[in-house]
Amino acid sequence: MRIVDLTQTLSNDMPLYPGMPRPSFMDTARVEVDGYDMSEYHLMNHIGTHVDAPAHQVVGDTLDDIPLQRLVTEAVVLDFSAHERGAITRAETDPYLDRVKPGDIVLLYSGGARYWGTDAYWTGWCFPDAEAAQALIERGISAIGFDGPSADPVGSTTFAIHKVWLSAGRMILENLTNLDQVPERTLPVVAPMKVRGANGAPALIFALI
Repeated sequence: MRIVDLTQTLSNDMPLYPGMPRPSFMDTARVEVDGYDMSEYHLMNHIGTHVDAPAHQVVGDTLDDIPLQRLVTEAVVLDFSAHERGAITRAETDPYLDRVKPGDIVLLYSGGARYWGTDAYWTGWCFPDAEAAQALIERGISAIGFDGPSADPVGSTTFAIHKVWLSAGRMILENLTNLDQVPERTLPVVAPMKVRGANGAPALIFALI
């Protein structure tokens, strides 16, 4: 078995969605001084590679309501790496729909992760438009995952497409990486922090191949 890490690293100097406060990862004790290591973390829960629960933007399930079977399930990778950054239409997703099974996590590979750490990462990305999202929802998927920062277009203030996914009870995985290293069908493990009532959380996400 090969394991591919799909997670961006959290750090004090990590890339952040514009307007997000910077996290702090600070050692509060060191083995050399105190005889043990301990650290203090301060961070928003929607930075880096993370999972949006429905409760992020609608009245719906929090992460602790989501059965583990929806977090460790088959995935299908849809290759849109040749697509220009921006909305993906229903007509463009239709040829892929027969590959999508009920319960799948859909991983949308656009090549966006190559811009991580640059300003370009935040100025354009690929995402299914509302009609394309609805078509995938109707296939009975568990979640949608992106190698970009959002399910909505640049500059959105209403996050209307987030609401399409989340109001249908689907999770959103954002800021994935290494989707070019996984086959069309794979088994991902999505492991968000277990926090009671969480509307979302940073997650370790990896694929078993």
